[in-house]
Amino acid sequence: MKSTRRATRRAAATVALLSGALALAACGVGGDPGGDGGGSGPATDSPIRTAWWGVDNQHRALEATIEAFTAAGGPQVSVEPQPWDGYWDKLATQVAGRDLPDVLMQAASQLPTYAGRDSLLDLSEVDLDVSGLDEGIREFGSVGDATYGVVAATNATGFVTNADMLDELGVAAPEGEWTWDDLASFAEEVHSASDGEYWGVQDNAGDLILFILYVRDSGREFYAEDGSINATPEDLRSWFQLWADMREAGVAPPADITAEASGNLPAAPLAAGSVAGGFFWTQDFVALQSFTDAELEVSLPPHNAENPSLWINAASLWSISAWSENPQGAADLIDYFVNDPEAIDTLGATLGIPPTAAARAQIADSVTDEERPAIEYMDVVAENSRPLNRLWPDGFADSRTLMSQLAEQVAFGQMSIDEAVDAFFADAQG
Repeated sequence: MKSTRRATRRAAATVALLSGALALAACGVGGDPGGDGGGSGPATDSPIRTAWWGVDNQHRALEATIEAFTAAGGPQVSVEPQPWDGYWDKLATQVAGRDLPDVLMQAASQLPTYAGRDSLLDLSEVDLDVSGLDEGIREFGSVGDATYGVVAATNATGFVTNADMLDELGVAAPEGEWTWDDLASFAEEVHSASDGEYWGVQDNAGDLILFILYVRDSGREFYAEDGSINATPEDLRSWFQLWADMREAGVAPPADITAEASGNLPAAPLAAGSVAGGFFWTQDFVALQSFTDAELEVSLPPHNAENPSLWINAASLWSISAWSENPQGAADLIDYFVNDPEAIDTLGATLGIPPTAAARAQIADSVTDEERPAIEYMDVVAENSRPLNRLWPDGFADSRTLMSQLAEQVAFGQMSIDEAVDAFFADAQG
């Protein structure tokens, strides 16, 4: 799948970076002032409140969608949009006062915590159609035996390659079933074909998401049902060694190049044209394409058809307050966001990639040339993925940060691989 060059790359980058914020969010919960629990039942005329985080283009799209929902016969909806900064503090205050919006934007990393506070409605108590959602995300918002969130937008990890560079070098990008060892071979082929001018692959040793994929290739889940880690020290030792060998061979960038680009997408070696491939979220793909004149492609990461390691990730979810006085009205609004053709047109890809194949097909002709490959890729992911067995446990974010720090110390020679492995598991088990 190839993307087409456009002169409007910078505008697409803005949309992509905003969508990226959705994938990194924590979550909130909803409520009604002084409520004792609205319970289930038919929708009423009671007005509802809606909250989300985002920026201007997202605010405009959601507000226009909500206006159409009310005009079509839904209840009146007041909106409480927030920028990223401040959203969570406000929600925390509202939780304490049981004064939360009926419908609110959530993220998977925090949903189990808020569900455990009894502040989210079990969505089995309302009429809400999720049959059109990709199979891999229909239960993404589940905690235990209850479902507390409906995916609003999706993303997934992909292997992004510089198609122009590979064409010039006569090197083929990996496709079909391939392994992490094949990744090393690909990187070596690029480095050799370019006489050392290009690195083969960005150094992703510190990416916990990729390490989870590495473990899931074996058919095991990274986390057990109780939130403990199924991965072993030997798994992590092999993972760190894979990347150390590529750095030593000169087919992955040295530590200083990787450190300089950390958290700075425009400075990524792939965007700079010094590397042939790297792993990125789908929303990052759109931004990357805007930062380079080279044509980029996105495809599956190392893939084992018997044990697909990839999963469809929720960039954001919609939840309903356990204290809502109009829970069915809130559910009707979520249903409208996800399933109504007019809403799908209005929202487009502003929140991220739509969570249904029907929605992606509907907007395919209206999205930008930079966005289209990412949207098409999500259809591939839907056919070649395996849902996670559970949402992230408490401590996941800390483990993710620690993984990055340890990998950087190993790359700079400040810590041995064995020391890094011991430090990671000591923290995780603690």
